[in-house]
Amino acid sequence: MAFDPVTAVTDLIKIGLQKFVPDQMGEADRATLESNMEMFVAKEARTESSVFRDFVVAYEGAAKDVPRVIVIVRSMIRPAFTILVGYLDYLFFTGATTTWAPEAIAMLKSINIIVLAFWFGERALKNSGLVGLLAGKKKE
Repeated sequence: MAFDPVTAVTDLIKIGLQKFVPDQMGEADRATLESNMEMFVAKEARTESSVFRDFVVAYEGAAKDVPRVIVIVRSMIRPAFTILVGYLDYLFFTGATTTWAPEAIAMLKSINIIVLAFWFGERALKNSGLVGLLAGKKKE
């Protein structure tokens, strides 16, 4: 698994809050402070001129520095995986292959969940209002 600087800094913030914020602070205030600090890190990661973003780009490299062949191969992985899963679903639901082992069926279910979460997960979370609730916004 690759190193994610944004998650690492967010985890450091959580640890710092647990160790250095006084116990007298209420849970609601602590949660608000943690949320504000995480939003600050996320904002700094997206801002063009932030020092944190410069660090991330220096660590991971800019997209313009990656060879064109690598960009093409990386962009083909998800569609190829989706087509493969669609083909396996076709074989399973049409009964074209009758020798499915129980492990293969379980694996096919897991892969389907991954593909469906990739294609529809973000939209489902946004439409459900869960993302707004997690960000502290009230559902309208």
